[in-house]
Amino acid sequence: MKRTRSHRDLWASLLPIAGAALALAVVWRPPVLVSDGPFTQALLVVLILAGIAAACHRPFVATSTVGLGAYVLPTALWLGGAITAAGLAASSILIADLALRRVRRRTVYGGVPDRRSPLRSLESTGRAILAALAAGGVWAGLHMRWGFPAGIALAAVTYLATWITLEAADQKIRRLDQPLRWQSVLPPLILDAFGWALGGVLAATGIAAGWTLAGLLIAGTAVLALEAARNRVLHQRSHYRARDMERLSRAAKRIVDKDEREVADVAERIRAECERVVRPFWFQFELLAPGSQFKSWWAGVSGELQEGVPEPDRYPPPLPGFHRRATWSILERQLRVEGRVLARIRLWCDPRRLDAQGVELLDRLIPQATASLQRCLAGRESREDALTGAALRRVLEASLHETHARCLEEGKAMAVVLCDLDHFKKINDTWGHAAGDAALVAAAGVLKAAREGALCCRYGGEEFALLLDGANGEEALAVAERIRRSVETLPFEWEGQRVPLTLSAGAASFPELHIKTAAELLLFADEALYEAKRRGRNRVLLDVGQGRYQDTEGNLLQAEETHPVAEPPRIFA
Repeated sequence: MKRTRSHRDLWASLLPIAGAALALAVVWRPPVLVSDGPFTQALLVVLILAGIAAACHRPFVATSTVGLGAYVLPTALWLGGAITAAGLAASSILIADLALRRVRRRTVYGGVPDRRSPLRSLESTGRAILAALAAGGVWAGLHMRWGFPAGIALAAVTYLATWITLEAADQKIRRLDQPLRWQSVLPPLILDAFGWALGGVLAATGIAAGWTLAGLLIAGTAVLALEAARNRVLHQRSHYRARDMERLSRAAKRIVDKDEREVADVAERIRAECERVVRPFWFQFELLAPGSQFKSWWAGVSGELQEGVPEPDRYPPPLPGFHRRATWSILERQLRVEGRVLARIRLWCDPRRLDAQGVELLDRLIPQATASLQRCLAGRESREDALTGAALRRVLEASLHETHARCLEEGKAMAVVLCDLDHFKKINDTWGHAAGDAALVAAAGVLKAAREGALCCRYGGEEFALLLDGANGEEALAVAERIRRSVETLPFEWEGQRVPLTLSAGAASFPELHIKTAAELLLFADEALYEAKRRGRNRVLLDVGQGRYQDTEGNLLQAEETHPVAEPPRIFA
């Protein structure tokens, strides 16, 4: 997670910048070159170009200034002194940082702006100015007395000491309660010392053998440094591409798994992966699969997924700093299988934070999201009735046996309620099968909301079953009566006319009834349902065994004995 920029970070960046500006204001005077001819000016141009190329190459650590010591500072001190060296060092670092930011944005980060603050570039420039001025002061006082090699050596020591002091001060300002991390200071110090040694050799070559040869050596090695910088950028690009592919692989594993999940769970997983890829402020997932009821889930800035339709603000929230106010950038993707649209994803993104790389990763995630949703819908079709959304009969039978085995082991109760819509055939004959289907859907909605944790199943035709885990007979009878009243008061209409709906139900419970298998409980409930229909429908009964039934008022009813009508004797010839 990116650390939030604090006031200490701001002060740590501003102090070197302010210190460099103050130092230049104090010591500034027009630089006096050793030779103010066109050859010296051309050599300075070569130096600054070499310095820019070398500043782009920062092996191992980003704070290394090995290129300044190798190509710019020793020769610049000899040609023009501290002011010239500080100006060339500042120009090299600043131009190289700006160029690197642009190159990385286009090649490495895929259009995303460099997360490194621009103040860091100015901070590095201020450090280089301060260290170069310190080295130039030592050089001006000693090289005339002790000669070039000793003067350059002492200037290098001064530069390195100033740089390491500024680095230590930066660490202390940013993290006051932590010790200095010398492992981050010593590697650039060693590299910078090597650069000063190489720069001293090149400057000595120019003094002894002529600056033409030194200029050629500087230009040639600067080209090598620039090629090394290009290779490093390409390496970073491949690293980021590999990291993106790894992120995509992990996201695909998180979205597509072998567990059976509900559509809302799949939508939540897709939302989480979209949050990692394109960072949307608003998210919407619409289920459009053929044969499924339209549903929509959304999540706002809080990230909490909830059912419904989003209502985003007109503009994205403001960002720190000065930004042009922009409207939403809406990304819409469809999850398709063989031309069928299963779902639609809609993302409201801030265009100031949206990048082409994130959109590319989002497009690569769509096939995994489609596969996950397709698997979820297939699993739901194998478990649920397509019309009512209630569980299928085979799901009830498996759950019934599992619940019965658990009740035997733990000594708990269970109950079954069988429900049947009264005069359903009359609804179909009078209003049509579409009205009958709508009546089944309405009744199923009441049954599924009857008791939390209960399994609602379409048992067959207009008949439904309810498995109540942990409920005794009295509780099952109360649930059945509540369902009956709710169905009776349903405001069900068809073609502008109210269609009355009533329901009969039979209940049976264990261990109040002695059963050997779980399927016998369904038989007892079915007998109670049959007795309720025989007694006039629109009522519920609880089977208490031995042909007796209990109604909602607590009355015990005895089933009437029914004998088959005696057939007359048949005479066979």
